[in-house]
Amino acid sequence: MRPMTGLSRLAGLLLYGVAGSSALLAPVVPAAAEEATPARPAFIALGDFTINLPGNGDQLSYVVISVTIEAAPEAATDLRALEPRLKETVMRRLMTMADRGVLQPGHTDPLVVKQSLLASLDEEQPHGVRDVLITRLLYG
Repeated sequence: MRPMTGLSRLAGLLLYGVAGSSALLAPVVPAAAEEATPARPAFIALGDFTINLPGNGDQLSYVVISVTIEAAPEAATDLRALEPRLKETVMRRLMTMADRGVLQPGHTDPLVVKQSLLASLDEEQPHGVRDVLITRLLYG
């Protein structure tokens, strides 16, 4: 083996120092953090709901509302199994809102509709529904 000269020894120490410092500069991520990625929410489309609105005289009017729910990932399977019941709950709430005059062309507050539907669905399946998304609101 050949003895190291002063210059080659200095180069070796510099290379060793750079390699060692790069390990220190790398972010330290615990193994549990790498494995525990947040679960993606599940979205369940409940479809379109056509609700007749109380009219004046012979005039017929209606509203079409498309509803999708955001579910907690651990509750998605249970909610999909209850989908017909959830649709009935949404339909009943929308019909009640129409009778009370909440659903009126040009005067509907989507946030009120959203909160009302969320409250109804939370009664049906507590803590399973995270949010209600109104994807269409159309009057005819």
